[in-house]
Amino acid sequence: MGGVRWLVFLTLLAGAAVLILFTLFPSLDLTITAWFWDKTTNSFPWAGTGWGKTLRQAGNVLPWLIAAPAFAALILKLLFPARRMFMPARPALLLALAMALGPGLMVNGILKEKWGRPRPVHVEEFGGQKAFTPWYSTAGTCPANCSFVSGEGALGFWTVAPASLVPGPLGPVALGAAVVFGLAAGGLRLAFGGHFFTDVIFSGVLVVMIIVLLRWWLFDRRGAPTDAEAEAWVARIGVALHRLAARLWRWSAATARFLWRQASRLAARYLPRRGAGL
Repeated sequence: MGGVRWLVFLTLLAGAAVLILFTLFPSLDLTITAWFWDKTTNSFPWAGTGWGKTLRQAGNVLPWLIAAPAFAALILKLLFPARRMFMPARPALLLALAMALGPGLMVNGILKEKWGRPRPVHVEEFGGQKAFTPWYSTAGTCPANCSFVSGEGALGFWTVAPASLVPGPLGPVALGAAVVFGLAAGGLRLAFGGHFFTDVIFSGVLVVMIIVLLRWWLFDRRGAPTDAEAEAWVARIGVALHRLAARLWRWSAATARFLWRQASRLAARYLPRRGAGL
């Protein structure tokens, strides 16, 4: 728990520092991105390297490999509520909810679709046609899948969730490694011209804080559930979904029977008349 507290403190400190500095001096985003821009070729050279593409792919795949057992455990529990989960319920909920709410809903579902910030490769300073907008502006001309915040950075920082479950003295080491992994995943996108520095940092702040809140709800607060209680929650949701599916099936079957009867009546009423007139 001590490592998580330090992580919260450092995350908020870094987020506040970047917020203040890049609000006062928004062109710093352009300055940092220019480090990776080659004026002679008008390109981001790292974006075309084989090793860069391999590292990017690995950074996208690894978090999903870690999260897959949690999603599988929850899905199986929803499908078969009476069966016991093959992994503890609270870690499974932490990993799955952190992925769904962080990189999924907040980052790719809302911010990247609504913020409107063009990516570095699309702005005039780096060979594009769009105007640069600072991180705090939603008035950019990007229509969808925009720069703020970094989706791949958020996916990398999601590894803080499993790292927060590592017990003992290895816990802080795992948290540090997860933060480095997130910075590396987001840093590659920065070097490729896909994101600005603030896109990466704020993706980390957002995802880490979501993970911390989920940890508080599932593990750290007074009255937090046990794994058995959390598994019972999932089981109740599964039972409710089964009942809803059964009702929808009965409604669909009744509707189909009604429509079939109506079609049969119409056919019996009109088809003989057509046949008689031939």
